[in-house]
Amino acid sequence: MIFFDGLYSLVSVILSLLSLLVAQFIKKGDKMSFPYGKEMLEPVVIIIKYAVILLLCIITLITAIVSLLSGGQETSVGQALIFAFVNTIGCVGVFILLTKNKGESGFVQAEANQWKMDTLISGAVLIGFITALLISFTPFKYLVPYVDPVMVLIVVGYFLKTPIVEITKTFREVLEMSADQSIEAKIKKVITPIESKYQISESILRIAKVGNKLFIDIDFILGPQSKMVTIADQDKIREEIIQHTKDLVYKKWLTVSFTNDKKWAEKVFA
Repeated sequence: MIFFDGLYSLVSVILSLLSLLVAQFIKKGDKMSFPYGKEMLEPVVIIIKYAVILLLCIITLITAIVSLLSGGQETSVGQALIFAFVNTIGCVGVFILLTKNKGESGFVQAEANQWKMDTLISGAVLIGFITALLISFTPFKYLVPYVDPVMVLIVVGYFLKTPIVEITKTFREVLEMSADQSIEAKIKKVITPIESKYQISESILRIAKVGNKLFIDIDFILGPQSKMVTIADQDKIREEIIQHTKDLVYKKWLTVSFTNDKKWAEKVFA
């Protein structure tokens, strides 16, 4: 368990360094090579992070099963307690710091999840070795070697869900699938009054979240009953959309188009 906890912490630091390097790279503008920005790198790196954690969990799970079947693992409980206590305090500190500053950054949210897992692992180690120490003073002290692999099975089994869920969620961003329904509902709430004001018959809304950037594509389809929409009106509408979506604290890539023919809103042509 100590080996898993220490290895997880080491991997966490290495992956955090990777996130930091990529975040710095994303900030550097390069519109020639990346006309739509570099935000796509964020979900790719997050998938790599969780894939490494998932692999580590699976390998550790197999090792724990082998250890359990071969008679358990002898442990120096006293030294283990000191390690677990110090590690738990350190992980709690980092997790609290990240939670206070995570905002809407995918990188920081992934880091917070990563250190939350590390905190709970370290806490489980501490509780496990306290239990082992108490058992060693009872007639059941022969069970002490089994405490370590059992702890690994419980902790790793519990945490297998997190990387699987996060990989699935982040993979949606790589595929540029629709953003969360709450985001779509918020933007629809903004454009509905605009449709009423200018008597716009229909609109097509497309939203995709990639990293910390929100791509918003709106096509307003005008009809015979629609009011005249001048260039000034169009800019006013764009400004209104931006102002009313400020609470969506992502970088926004806004595209607003106006057409009399719905076919131009379909976007795909042979």
